[in-house]
Amino acid sequence: MSTSENIVSVAGLREAERRTMLTVPEDTLMDRAATAVADAAQALAAERGLTVEGLRVCVVAGSGSNGGDALLAGAQLARRGAEVVAVVAADRVHERGMRALEEAAGTGAVSGVDFPLGRERVLDAQLVIDGFAGIGGRPGLPDDAWSLLGRAVEAGLPIVAVDVPSGIAADSAALPDAVDGGVPRHVVADVTVTFTARKRCLVEPPAALAAGRVILADVGVALDP
Repeated sequence: MSTSENIVSVAGLREAERRTMLTVPEDTLMDRAATAVADAAQALAAERGLTVEGLRVCVVAGSGSNGGDALLAGAQLARRGAEVVAVVAADRVHERGMRALEEAAGTGAVSGVDFPLGRERVLDAQLVIDGFAGIGGRPGLPDDAWSLLGRAVEAGLPIVAVDVPSGIAADSAALPDAVDGGVPRHVVADVTVTFTARKRCLVEPPAALAAGRVILADVGVALDP
């Protein structure tokens, strides 16, 4: 079967993805994931009385496939009429995702954290897509990612998390510790679009409280050999 209501571990999911990609291109799986995220973002915006046409979206992307999924979702939203920008909170970017977003939204749509007004791109958004860290993410967010996603959380912006909320470990039900007397550095999402099967952090509190509504998307990864 392709999806499961059961919790899957990161190791189990990675093995299932490895087997699947022997016959299904990774790009195909990522495009399916991106469609699920874009659909969820459009639906969340509609719940807030916002149409996709002219919707200001900011993608916060990390360096891996999770960031690629988010950038590709941004490209889809841009093709639907949204005004999409992205800030990459990492030292590298998913190249295909970046190209797709810049083709759809225009040159300069993707910037780094230190780009002039880069952090302000988040606060100018009406909706944020959290694509910083996926199932391989560690508890807590580093400074650059928190300078972006922390602003979104504090401002109460609608957030769609890709696979798991960034700053929360997929295989754990725990929330990260607070840093220097502040708040725990993790995303609090309105919607989390997770792929193939649910992860422990999305099911068991307190981590599950940060996931919001969880949408389970079948992207074609077979859990069973």
